[in-house]
Amino acid sequence: MTDTLTSYRLIAKDLPASLARKAAEPTVARETAYYEAHIGQVKTVDDLLGDQRLYAYAMKAYGLEEMTYAKAFMRKVLEEGAASAASFANRLADDRYTAFAKSFSFGQGVSATGADAASFGERARAATLSAPKLLADAYDFSGRAEASFLVESRLDATTTQSVTIRLNAQTLAGRVQDLSKVTPSEIATAVAAQIEGSDLKGKVQAGLAADGSLFFETTALTDLGADGAYGGSGLNADTLVSAGGAIRTLAIRNVPLSADRTAVDVGFGTDLGPDTMALTVTQAYLRQSLESDAGDTDTGVRLALYFARKGPSLSSAYDILGDAALSQVANTVIGLPATSGAATSEALAKRAQLIADKIDIAGLRDPAKLDAFLRRFAAIWDAQNNTASAPVLALFTGAGGIDAELLLNRQTARIGA
Repeated sequence: MTDTLTSYRLIAKDLPASLARKAAEPTVARETAYYEAHIGQVKTVDDLLGDQRLYAYAMKAYGLEEMTYAKAFMRKVLEEGAASAASFANRLADDRYTAFAKSFSFGQGVSATGADAASFGERARAATLSAPKLLADAYDFSGRAEASFLVESRLDATTTQSVTIRLNAQTLAGRVQDLSKVTPSEIATAVAAQIEGSDLKGKVQAGLAADGSLFFETTALTDLGADGAYGGSGLNADTLVSAGGAIRTLAIRNVPLSADRTAVDVGFGTDLGPDTMALTVTQAYLRQSLESDAGDTDTGVRLALYFARKGPSLSSAYDILGDAALSQVANTVIGLPATSGAATSEALAKRAQLIADKIDIAGLRDPAKLDAFLRRFAAIWDAQNNTASAPVLALFTGAGGIDAELLLNRQTARIGA
């Protein structure tokens, strides 16, 4: 029987080819074809939940296969969406629900309205929007990744203007130092530049908030036209826009991605309709199928493939502790026993510090370092398991390694901070 290390390397050395072989399998091909043919007809939560075949496919794509039966729970995830930090999905300790809510949000967006001055001498309040999550340390836009969303603002009782923001390899070329490592400040600058080149120039500003999230705010504009004097028409016409007041609004809505693009999450523009996210979902389904089927033979291979997928997006040891499968890999590499479900906050913090000391989490964004880490895991797994292990599905069902409520409380506190 092939050992874990060999099996993992056979799959990982040419992952596109491995996924292509999986896509060609009759059952996978049939279910994918059904999804692609029918997802365009899904316009509401009821439509998705009402087609069991589509719903089951979507749940498997996001690693939620074991929760397919829980339709009332998933309805709450879908109906509250992911645009608000206070939504049900965002308050859960498992980010699979947030990802699912974004892919099947049915066009949800976010909006804000300014306010009139409360009393004489006070200034009217501008409309502001902040992304519900912080930007990552870096984003890879060197391939097909794209963030697309529409920024719209009402200027007065009869005038509303908008601009479509697109961040991809083409729009960022020459504007960032490294397309494979686009920083938060570069993203904010690129968004601001696209606004400045649109009808919203001087009327809306974008930037990076102190907490590291992308934000937008309505601003005032006084343009006296070509003559520089009040009044006039044509080229001499004045444009006077107040920064605040109840008439000023901001809205961010989603637009379909450009052809052959995959969505990247910068806090806005990822909760696209399910038809525009079809390619992303089918790719996720293929990857889940590949990992699951590998686990039927050797749990260690599934663990390695899963960690390979999640590793580059990890930002702290708590991301590992919040996922039982990731924890299993980390525990194996550094020789830690599994935790009980009754972990205290102090014990959790100590364990997180130990993982952070032993594992270079930032280095996992480097493909070579990630591969070396997983080869080490596979070798240790082989030494500890001289026969193929039975799949442990529970490892892939969220925060099974520690107290899930503790993680939820911690995440809720972070959101409210």
